[in-house]
This record gives sequence, structure tokens and C-alpha cells, in this order.
Amino acid sequence: MKKFKIKTNLVSGVIMGVAALLLIILLPSQVRVPTYDSGAPSPRIIPGICLAIMLVSSIALIIQSLVLKQEKIVEFDWAKEKPAILLILGMCVYIGLMLCIGYVLASLIVFPLALFYVGERKPGPYIVVLVSAFAIFLLFKNVFNISLPALGLLGGII
Repeated sequence: MKKFKIKTNLVSGVIMGVAALLLIILLPSQVRVPTYDSGAPSPRIIPGICLAIMLVSSIALIIQSLVLKQEKIVEFDWAKEKPAILLILGMCVYIGLMLCIGYVLASLIVFPLALFYVGERKPGPYIVVLVSAFAIFLLFKNVFNISLPALGLLGGII
């Protein structure tokens, strides 16, 4: 494929701004406020502050690019960027699989494939990944009392 040039400040500012606006719109549906007023700050305060900072930063990047003409132009070469983009897409597939078949099974499928894709052929990292999937699931379930997505087999262990 061919190479093309990217204005980094402009592209970063637009992508970050759109993401911040989308997340600000979604914030009320994702972070619930308790039905009673305990006097404590709202659970939405930290995500809201972070999203506001993200939005202001994106506007600053756009202004820096369009008004101040301070721009770094980077050449994008698809051949060099393809592995990273494919790994990012793989993580998106992982999220979809996790929601469909549960954390443990998705981890047992995706992480060994990712190791194989990056060229790992020794069995040690594969064993660590497989054991870690179970260990992290049990840690979240039994220690943190947070339920990760589960398929429901074996009483929610998988």
C-alpha cells in the first residue's frame, strides 16, 4: 500500500474530541448516581473531570494545528503500522468474545492467538497466559467481589 502524510495535532485533536463528546453523552447511562444523597461527591465526578480535560486538550490541539500552524507531519506507512492495527482489532474482537462467551474462554482463545501472531513459539508464555486467565477471574470474583463476564458453565467459573 502507499504511504501518506498525517497532520498529527489535527487528527489527534479531532479523534480525541469526538471520543470525549461521545463519552460525555454516554456518561449518565454508564455511571449511575445513588438514589439517596449521602453527601459524598457523585460517582460521575472523576470521569466527568477527565472527559472535560480531554475535551479541552482536543480543542487545544485543533487550535494549535489550524490557528497557530504548529503541526508535526508524520508519514504513515501501512506496511509498518499493520501489525499494531491488527492487534488493536484483535483486542476489539476480544471484547466482543468476552461479552458473548465470558472472560475466561475469550482469554483462552484470544491471548494464545496474539502470542502466536507476535511470533512467540516457546510454551512458557502460553502457560502463563492460560493460568493468568483463571487466576485473574478468581481474583476478581473472590477477592474484589467483581463479576467478570461468565458463560455460566460450572457455576460461573468459566
